[in-house]
Amino acid sequence: MSIAFGGIVALFFRGLNLVVALGLVGLCSYELEKGDYGRFVLGLTFVGIVNAATGGLTAATAYQVANQRRPPGMALANGGVLGGGLGAAAVAGGLLAGWWFAGEARQEALAVGAACAAVVVNGVVAGVFLGREAFIRYNLALVCPPLFALAGIAATFFVLGQRTPDAALWAYAAGWWAAVALLLVSGGGAGARNARLEGAMLAAIGRFSLLAGIASGISYLNYRADLFVVRHFEGEEGVAVYSLAVYLAESVWQVSGSLALATYARVGSLSRPEAAALTARVMRHTVVLLGVICAGLFAASWAIEAVVFPKYDGMGSALRFILPGVLLYGLAQSFSGFYTYQRGMPWVSAVVAGAGLVLDMAFAFTLVPRMGVDGAALASALAYSLAILGGLTVFMRQERIGPAGIFGFGRAELEDYRALLSRLRAGLVRAQG
Repeated sequence: MSIAFGGIVALFFRGLNLVVALGLVGLCSYELEKGDYGRFVLGLTFVGIVNAATGGLTAATAYQVANQRRPPGMALANGGVLGGGLGAAAVAGGLLAGWWFAGEARQEALAVGAACAAVVVNGVVAGVFLGREAFIRYNLALVCPPLFALAGIAATFFVLGQRTPDAALWAYAAGWWAAVALLLVSGGGAGARNARLEGAMLAAIGRFSLLAGIASGISYLNYRADLFVVRHFEGEEGVAVYSLAVYLAESVWQVSGSLALATYARVGSLSRPEAAALTARVMRHTVVLLGVICAGLFAASWAIEAVVFPKYDGMGSALRFILPGVLLYGLAQSFSGFYTYQRGMPWVSAVVAGAGLVLDMAFAFTLVPRMGVDGAALASALAYSLAILGGLTVFMRQERIGPAGIFGFGRAELEDYRALLSRLRAGLVRAQG
């Protein structure tokens, strides 16, 4: 399967996920008051932190299936033990936070804890699908939970008439749990074969999950920590404006993520030189595709603010500041996939993300007081760019790949798209026949 074709398959589902995510953002930003939407975003940010910190379970489970050739049922059982424990801890954390706070904040904390637990359990199931190269099921595990959450929030707003942050967060949690239950039932038959606990495998998943979770958690904080800086200096309304710019900018990573996803299992099974060459090839596709998309968003940013988000003044300006960094950091997904699935070294991604986080915080505390949300966007762009360029320098030296191997789009990539067009034409001919 060519990178272009595999990327198109993954992009189809990522596109659905993007539509759902933007629908969630659009619905909540329109129906909630500006400050309430900022509180809702902060709640989802905590869910995202837990999702990222426990995302190592997905990588660890997939690694056991794809790289270590362990039966999917065993990976599901052993990963499920860890996931269940972490999910219970998330619920307990929500209860503890709910006891500490009062009023609506108590309900929001409980809802966030319930959503975090669903996210953790879903990650284990998704890891089994990814390791088996069951891309349809894996992508359903990505699309269904937020889709169900969107449906739940819409019902809460328009049927129940509840338009508060805590009501939206409870509906979000309920949607995730409904989707997780459906995925477990629909995928449980194949996953249950060879299901048994094994101490060595449980320990291996635990160690890998810890390292990968640290990497993912730091990466997510690299994306979101400046929201708390914005809240400190600009309040919850500033959070609402800045979060919209970030969501729109980072939506382009659905494209780079699709290209990387299409090759994760292959990167894990190839020899190191072959995997490095494939990773560099994916990066070349990423630079071109994201470059075109980012340029389009940059040009249309003023119209997006005026037409789609008129009550969020400054969103378009922040979007323009952050886009260059988003373009470069789109390469981080392929970079992370190589060191996680091929080298078994997820901590490398943590180092890159950690450097980005430190730079982001340093720039944000300097720029936000002077430039507001634009300062946060500029801080993120600078941090993204410097962090990934440092990581790529190490990758190129270790794998003996020159800059042209990553940033030069050549004949091999054109052949990928010619093959894709030929395949699409053949499919149309068969459909017409």
